Amino acid sequence: MKNTKIRIIISATVLIALSILAIRWLTLKINSDFATEALLEFHYEDMNVSTAITDEEDIVILKQLLSGRSYFRDSLHCGFTTDISITMTNGRKNIIFCPANDGCQLLRIGTSGRYIETSYEAITKLHEILSKYGMVFPCV
Repeated sequence: MKNTKIRIIISATVLIALSILAIRWLTLKINSDFATEALLEFHYEDMNVSTAITDEEDIVILKQLLSGRSYFRDSLHCGFTTDISITMTNGRKNIIFCPANDGCQLLRIGTSGRYIETSYEAITKLHEILSKYGMVFPCV
């Protein structure tokens, strides 16, 4: 009887620990606070922009907008491509965010299947900043 209780307690503890690890893995915190510069790529239809954001205030706002919990998602109809991307970097470390070209409120992280969901206000602010540097989203 005592051995059965110990096995149940150990099994429950292991199950809880594995569940916590799975949840943490599925919803990783994305943090762009390390970045000191932002590089933009926008190659869409007849527009070709490759530039760096120079306004420090814009970089601070982007770091805030591009931080959040990421998760896997499939079967999306949003248009994501690295041809439309924001690279946050400090020269050693970087992370790439791909906003959708159709106004979707999701940002894909690089070429992964991981995404960050933003609010309407955040994606509007993001597009406002990016438009100052020539990234104009035709579907927004």
